[in-house]
Amino acid sequence: RVSMAVAPLRPSPDVVSIVALVLGITAAVLLGMERGILGGILVHLTSVIDGVDGEIARLHLRARPAGALLDGVLDRLADAVILAGLGVWALEGSSDPAAVVLVVGATAGAMLQMASKDRIAALGLPPASERASGWLLGGRDGRLLLVAAGALVGRPMITLAAVTVTSFLSLGLRMLSVRAALRRSA
Repeated sequence: RVSMAVAPLRPSPDVVSIVALVLGITAAVLLGMERGILGGILVHLTSVIDGVDGEIARLHLRARPAGALLDGVLDRLADAVILAGLGVWALEGSSDPAAVVLVVGATAGAMLQMASKDRIAALGLPPASERASGWLLGGRDGRLLLVAAGALVGRPMITLAAVTVTSFLSLGLRMLSVRAALRRSA
């Protein structure tokens, strides 16, 4: 609905990608300032706007590889910044070193989740089913939903743990799925 409402304005898909990044950075700053409710709302808005750029590009027949690359890079940057903001919030409540470990784990899991998907495609390997990842909330939309919900209830440590676990479970399932598909085709 958002894409259809914005489409008549004919914005550049790249500009929409940049707007999503700016929203993500703003959300991260708010999370770092322990403004969970507003930060959580902006994280969710970031996720929604992130879907608009590709839809606008396809609606206006402006999809191009350079735009997809820019979107992917900006998405990873926004993910890292949002998780860092959540980590700053978690550290404000305590000096527990587990917060740092969880930020690193959540960020690594998020990056590996997408890097593995891209690498599988680049190598021409059979794509893994994304259904399990969706159920685990291990994809980007699920990850941002977890962050938004965790921010709204004021639980940064639990949220970081959930993102870490779901990202790595999804990554493991993806790897197993590709491996099983390769065995079947061999």
